Amino acid sequence: MTEIIVIGHGGYGEGVRTNLEMVTGVPENMHFLNFTKEQDRAELEAHMDELLGRLGEKEVLFCCDLPGATPFQAAALRTAANAEKYRTVAGLNQMAYMELSMDSSGTAAELAKRAMETTKESVTEFP
Repeated sequence: MTEIIVIGHGGYGEGVRTNLEMVTGVPENMHFLNFTKEQDRAELEAHMDELLGRLGEKEVLFCCDLPGATPFQAAALRTAANAEKYRTVAGLNQMAYMELSMDSSGTAAELAKRAMETTKESVTEFP
């Protein structure tokens, strides 16, 4: 099973986790990291590396809040070094996280594609 790491600025990771707890539940393969204003990039990377060390050789999908920002850059560097096992996406919405929490079967690449498609398909306007 692919491990999913949700990471973003402020309380982004914790906010996604809290929302999932209320709606779908949080599976054991989802992990949440916050990049707070008290941290610098080195601290964020240390937390990421510690988590990755605990996950071992498993496939990983990094889900970041903003493309190009510090959490994305840190995840993308690790993905570049482990492209056969890791993928990084940014900008997913809560529908994508809910779908991932209910069915995270597949490779990191397959989950990345499905999550991006879910985000695109779930954006709506009313009326």
